Amino acid sequence: MVLLIGLATVLAAVFGWRAAAIGSTAAFDDRQSISETIKVEQEQIGIGIAVAGDAREYNRYLGDYAVAAELDNQAAALAAAGNGTIAAGNRREAEDLRRTATRRAADAGVFGPFSIQDDLRAPASTPRPFDIDERATAREAALVSSFDSPGTLDPDSWAASSEAIRDRMVGLAGWSLVLLTAVLFFTVGQVNSHRRPVFYVFMAAGLVALLVGGVGGFTTDFTA
Repeated sequence: MVLLIGLATVLAAVFGWRAAAIGSTAAFDDRQSISETIKVEQEQIGIGIAVAGDAREYNRYLGDYAVAAELDNQAAALAAAGNGTIAAGNRREAEDLRRTATRRAADAGVFGPFSIQDDLRAPASTPRPFDIDERATAREAALVSSFDSPGTLDPDSWAASSEAIRDRMVGLAGWSLVLLTAVLFFTVGQVNSHRRPVFYVFMAAGLVALLVGGVGGFTTDFTA
């Protein structure tokens, strides 16, 4: 009986030690989750600011194209009035304005540097399209692939891991309680060893609790 009491006590202590050991891992996962959550929020704020800047630059680009379109309209009117030289100057000015607007927008990151080469050689009469959602996706991809990027952040996975570990800690505490119940049954049985029916009942109950607690703890929550 003393051996069984000692075995149940040792197993309960082992489960308690295991719960404390994995508790440090849960704390680490919590810190990682918080850290990555902050980084994700900072990245999203940075992307939002960058995309807002892109939108402002694109509006400036559209404004330059509107001015260029007006110059073309004036050139057409001048040409119709017989002022061909002035009309040609207006057209050159409109073309230069479009080219400058395109280059400035590309320098600001609104357009890719390789996608504007045709516009720099012969600017299109209509402005290039701009999709703010696509731009946000491109900014995010550029951030993730940058040299100093921390890589793909997933704070939810760290939080889920921490929660799973805490569930195991609760489970180990429950199995320890079952083993301590076994100790209680064995102790009561030993005290009543002179009363055989009571002794056998508590002995059997203690063995059941010992087996359930030991096997259950090791097979469900002791290992990941």
